[in-house]
Amino acid sequence: MTRQPLRQAWDGHIHRARPARLAASIAAALLAASPASQALSPAEVFAQVAPSVWRVQTLDRDGLLLGQGSAVVTGPGQLVTNCHVLARARKVQLRRDGQSNAVPARLALWDAPRDLCLLQASGVDAPAVPLLPSAQAAVGQPAFAVGHPRGLDLTMSAGLVSSFRRNDAAQLVLIQTSAAISGGSSGGGLFNDQGALLGLTTIASVTADAQNLNFAIPADWILDLPRRHAAARAAEAAAKAASR
Repeated sequence: MTRQPLRQAWDGHIHRARPARLAASIAAALLAASPASQALSPAEVFAQVAPSVWRVQTLDRDGLLLGQGSAVVTGPGQLVTNCHVLARARKVQLRRDGQSNAVPARLALWDAPRDLCLLQASGVDAPAVPLLPSAQAAVGQPAFAVGHPRGLDLTMSAGLVSSFRRNDAAQLVLIQTSAAISGGSSGGGLFNDQGALLGLTTIASVTADAQNLNFAIPADWILDLPRRHAAARAAEAAAKAASR
């Protein structure tokens, strides 16, 4: 998915973000992540993070449902999700388990190459989850996926961090986990046993001969989103100016 189609899909609905202010509030989530002295039980992890994992619903121009996914609160009125969740959307709304009214959301920042988007929704009143730098994660540690697979609100699955997948430049691009995810889990949270966000669940194997091959994009990327968004917008503006 490229940045241009994403922008076209949201034509007339893109919010002009203030990257510096957003960067500060996102960074505050990481600073809040101090190592706990004792691991939480799975039930305690769920109780801690569930209020911050919302269901995303995308609508067409006529208000008809296009699709759905998940999103995680990272700051006041701010949630991150996968950009592919928002494909072709003209409107986006958020729902929480047990809440009858949908909360409207607007696209604020996007990084299509990393499939990472940030939504703003003033009606979301939920705590920001702390972010865990990937350098503090380890293969074999417990991992819990929380999202809304197939529209089943707030589903939790448990597993391990299975591996760290890197590109040819040795940069981390995916966290592999045995915690099960399904369609609708995209944009949900992969948490450690202290309730800190390891990454956003994004893809699962769908072949019959593969099991427990699930992936998340690293939480570190959330901190870099304002800078990369601003750089992409500047490059786009320069390209337009050069073409005139």
